[in-house]
Amino acid sequence: MNIDTEEFAGRLALVTGAAGEGIGQAIARRLARGGATVVVTDVHERRTQEVTAAIAEETGATVRGFLLDIGDRQQAAHVMAQVESELGPVTILVNNAALNVQGDIFDYDPEVFEHVIAGNITGSWYLAALAGQQMKRAGGGSIVNIGSIAADRGSAAYEPAYAMSKGALHSLTQGLAKAGGPFNIRANEVTMGVVAGTRFMSKMPEVLEEFLPQVPLGRHAVPEDIAEAVAYLASERSSFITGDILNASGGFLFR
Repeated sequence: MNIDTEEFAGRLALVTGAAGEGIGQAIARRLARGGATVVVTDVHERRTQEVTAAIAEETGATVRGFLLDIGDRQQAAHVMAQVESELGPVTILVNNAALNVQGDIFDYDPEVFEHVIAGNITGSWYLAALAGQQMKRAGGGSIVNIGSIAADRGSAAYEPAYAMSKGALHSLTQGLAKAGGPFNIRANEVTMGVVAGTRFMSKMPEVLEEFLPQVPLGRHAVPEDIAEAVAYLASERSSFITGDILNASGGFLFR
């Protein structure tokens, strides 16, 4: 695939949950390959710095790594302020980080539920609010939330907090789009089904096998598929798209 290495030149992208194996790292790498200055954030400090260095060496882009727990509002505010002070305003925010603890909806631990919700919903909203303030000052920007078809498939039966949080993300995306429009701030969402090559799915190979016959395109998504969808929504190629959901599920779910 030919990539325009200047597509995101002059733009600063912050990606949460970008140091693990899988989607977040692929998104950070794709935006860096497109010329963006990229901020890699994650809860794991050593991996954050390793991934930051690897992407910088591979792409030649300016890449910085910051420790960030999306459920910690004080830390989020500090990181966002530091990023703006040292690198400039965030004009692309990718809310990728999410917690998923599975369990029966009738027996789910309330404390675990609150922890997942604090990160997946409150954390995503707060980062978007902070980024939105910077985007206003910068004259616009793009927020891309990473969703899941779990919100549409009754998955709350066995992953209640995660599936419910992804349902809330639909509403958050629309609210950000409506409030951000007058300031040239767009907000969209990428949803997906099963994605091979992630640490989460490596623990459940039977799920990959079970889902494959239900995907019309005949293969599972890989992290790079999701990264390309994010790059499209973050770019000027989608300049008149906001408040929408891009479903990268290979036809597993039709909207």
